[in-house]
Amino acid sequence: MSDPIILARAIHFAATILAAGTVCFIVLVAEPACGGAKISSGLRRRLAIMTWAAIAVAIASGALWLALLAADIYGAPLAEVCLHGGLWQVQTETRFGEVWSGRLLAALLLAALLPWRHLRWLHLAAAAALLAPLALIGHAGATPGILGQLHIVSDAIHLIAAGAWLGALPALALLLTGSRQPPKLAPRAAARFSTLGVASVAALLATGLINSWMLLSSPRDLIATDYGRLLALKIGLFAAMLAIAAVNRFHLTPRLERAGARRALARNSLAETALGAGVLLLVGALGSMEPASHHHLPPLDIPEDAAFVHIHSEQAMVDVLINPGRAGPATASIRVMNEDSSEFPADAVRLGLEPPTPGGQAIDRAALQQADGTWQVGGLTLDAGGNWTVRVTIAVPRGQPVVLDAPVVIAPARR
Repeated sequence: MSDPIILARAIHFAATILAAGTVCFIVLVAEPACGGAKISSGLRRRLAIMTWAAIAVAIASGALWLALLAADIYGAPLAEVCLHGGLWQVQTETRFGEVWSGRLLAALLLAALLPWRHLRWLHLAAAAALLAPLALIGHAGATPGILGQLHIVSDAIHLIAAGAWLGALPALALLLTGSRQPPKLAPRAAARFSTLGVASVAALLATGLINSWMLLSSPRDLIATDYGRLLALKIGLFAAMLAIAAVNRFHLTPRLERAGARRALARNSLAETALGAGVLLLVGALGSMEPASHHHLPPLDIPEDAAFVHIHSEQAMVDVLINPGRAGPATASIRVMNEDSSEFPADAVRLGLEPPTPGGQAIDRAALQQADGTWQVGGLTLDAGGNWTVRVTIAVPRGQPVVLDAPVVIAPARR
């Protein structure tokens, strides 16, 4: 749990969910609970400050996540990739970078729109645009085919539901502990939040089942794999949050006009938030691990200086290893597999490499099958470092060729 990328991911998810959840609370809970009246200026100011602070942390942690990822891809120190172009290449030439840039615009738009109260529905749209695309850069974004599209939609709904419930809890606690509020505001807000919470929890349960089905090969994985055990712990924390939420809904919310019930509901909301922080730390760790349903073996021991990419499709999957993984002479080894990692019956294999910039030297070469079943292409010359596109074309005994492609980062030539 000490990996910097895990911590950056967890902080980023937490800040993003808090920003989106606070906006959701203002638009769907606090303002309607006022019965058409405006939220008090003091409460609105505190909620706006909390949203701006969350957006600032989301932007900073997102930038750190991007930089750490670039350093990991290039196998270089953080300062080097930030100062010598690796960070820019990852931002502009990878899906992660493209999604990151789009979400940065959504964050800035949301921050700019907050003072304009009459644009509340645009606030919600910007919050959703900040939160939902996280599904594209997680495990859902790596799932191929129609199932991958279902996984992305499910994960996006899961994130939005988490924002609407978990992300709005601090705002609820802030409202409940605030002074000089209309006497009926707290009961009305708690009742509306309870309804929103029930809908959010239902969405979380449904999408959680879909995501677990995608990411686990069987329920046994929950105790038999590292990924499954962390997921089981996440489910346990979620169950504890549900227990507190049930107490809030059925015991405290109907009694909010009594002394002490409001303070108890605020304390329980903060307890749920603390458990949710634990869930988000686990999300940070789970996102950096291989799902229990997906296991593959590398074609050989990967040298430290090599570039490696695994490409998965509905028809086949391949491992491509380019050694050395930097500009200059290189050799490529390709392993073509079925879903169960058995050897795929390929008649022929071709390797294509598209350079990172227009005008670079593209490569299209036939691979030769080796005695161990792998396919090899020797005598390659990579003329520049950067984010190349590797394309493997597999000729099959019958039917159309299978084509798989993915980005692979090639380091600059040694100086």
